[in-house]
Amino acid sequence: MYSQSQTSRGDRPRCKVCGSEDVIAKINGEYYCAKCGMKIVLEHSRKIVESYERKYLG
Repeated sequence: MYSQSQTSRGDRPRCKVCGSEDVIAKINGEYYCAKCGMKIVLEHSRKIVESYERKYLG
């Protein structure tokens, strides 16, 4: 009924990637722990920097 990251009443949210209950972030509607959330944010930031390099530095 619920995926690992979704919660029902009284349940603690779990990280979508590793299943940890130490959730600190909700990204695009999914819950993540610090370690997994950091990986997502860093990957997104890397993609932005690469697009700016292509666009402005040739």
